[in-house]
Parts: sequence; structure tokens; C-alpha cells
Amino acid sequence: MIRRTMPLTIDTFELARTGAARDGELPVLDMPRLASLLHDADGALAWSLHARREPRPEGGADDFMRLAIDGTVSAGCVRCLGPVPVALSIERSYRLVRSEEEAERLDLEDTEFDVIAGSRRFDLAELIEDEAIMALPPVVRHEDCAIPADPAADEVAADERPNPFAVLQRLRRDEGGNLN
Repeated sequence: MIRRTMPLTIDTFELARTGAARDGELPVLDMPRLASLLHDADGALAWSLHARREPRPEGGADDFMRLAIDGTVSAGCVRCLGPVPVALSIERSYRLVRSEEEAERLDLEDTEFDVIAGSRRFDLAELIEDEAIMALPPVVRHEDCAIPADPAADEVAADERPNPFAVLQRLRRDEGGNLN
């Protein structure tokens, strides 16, 4: 269920031109891809966005954005499957370009910024969700995880099978010590 409380569509070029900043909070429930990777969809991520335009010495200008995301999500422990709080603190800087093709080409060259295609109708919520997903640790578990007892393991322990070497030893005694 997608329940976006407010649209997070921005004009990246206008924000950069004016040097604007925006901030807000995005509920985890409004990020279905992220929520599907978590134990539950409780909580929200606080975000702030700052945009700027920097003139180039040879003329023209480059547009930039800096996105910061903070919050705690509830991931699932790989051992007990219970909830584990995971703090996310993300800060990314982007260089904005006019097309996806240009972004792909320039992203390989730029080591300081992630190069992304800006837009007059840019989905900021999708970018926040993408960054949160990439910031999740690959494996989450409690530091002192008590794995719940496995009832099937208890049954095996109760029915303990005899040691195969003890059985062999009895066979040897029963046959008068002669093994053929």
C-alpha cells in the first residue's frame, strides 16, 4: 500500500538556480521497496536537501545537490528473525546534468559527486528510498542473539540414537569376537 502523505516532486534546476534548501520527513510506510526489506515499516527518515549553482570559469554553470538522511529503521535479525534497530545516517552529493545519457557518461569520470539527471519533475522520495536501501547493512543480527529453541532438535535429542561404534562393539561380543 503506497501512502505518500505529500508529493516530493521537485524542480532540481530551479532549486539549484535559487540556492534553495528543503527538508522534511518521509515515513518508511511510504517507501514500499525499503519497507519490503525490513522487519516492519514503523518510523520515518528525516531528510534535508541543499541545492546550488556554481559558475564555470569558461562560462555556463554546474548544478549540485547535497542530500542528508537520518533515521532508524527496524531490520530483521538473520538468526532469530526479530527486529533490530538500524541507524541510518547518509550524506550524498550530486552533480546534476540534463540527461540520463550524460549522467552515465560523466558518472564514470567524476569521483567527487554522483552524477544524476536532474529534472523539472524530479522524484525526491525515490532518491531518498534508493539511498536508504543502499545504506542498509547486508547482514543484520543482534549482538547477543538468543536463537529460539528448535522443537525438532529437542525430539532428536530425546530419541538419541545409539552410537554406531557401540553397536559394532556389541556385535563383536555377541559373535564371540569374530568379525567376518
